[in-house]
Amino acid sequence: MRFLLFLFLTCLVPAGLQADEWWAWSTLEFIHEPPWTAGLFLGHRFDDADAFTSLIISPRVRYELTPWLDAGLGLSLLNIANTHTSEHHLQGRPELELNPKFNLTKHLRLDLRNRLEWRMNEGQSLTTSRARHRAQLAWTFPHSLGPWSRVFISNEFLIDLHSEVWTENRCVPLGLTFKTGPRSDLDLFYMILSTRRPHADWLHESVLGTYLRVKF
Repeated sequence: MRFLLFLFLTCLVPAGLQADEWWAWSTLEFIHEPPWTAGLFLGHRFDDADAFTSLIISPRVRYELTPWLDAGLGLSLLNIANTHTSEHHLQGRPELELNPKFNLTKHLRLDLRNRLEWRMNEGQSLTTSRARHRAQLAWTFPHSLGPWSRVFISNEFLIDLHSEVWTENRCVPLGLTFKTGPRSDLDLFYMILSTRRPHADWLHESVLGTYLRVKF
């Protein structure tokens, strides 16, 4: 089933675009006792052309301050590697979030995510802290089209807090959500990933990704 859904997504992406990276995310939610929610985030990024891969595991907890505002904490551990040389290093990343959410209509929802990250690379002191701000607009269908239940778009910009420079942008012009079970769903998305180093031009790459969410 996932393979068929993936093919469906790739058919929607313009033929002239090719993915430079593959991202696979998942969230396993173990605690859902309002106002508390807690679980485990897992992720994998792979870019063969740039010889880059990363794995992330991140326990996360969220607290609903009001019906329209969540606060969150996370503690991420990443293994970042060069696929050609097998060199790798670990990165620790405490995270703090404050996330407003608004139901604009019965079926249209706006989610805002504001995250601070303190990134610590193995063998180094605190180096590259970031602020991340994402807006996502999602339309949930009044009646699902088979397993297809939602379409969404989003944009996230990332700022290096040391240099105070906008260094990365993640634009999702197309995302689809499918129900995969009574307590799980799967996002398929296409992303334009833009990155910039100091005193350099923007570099643009395309990403195909999945995001599986499961509630236990």
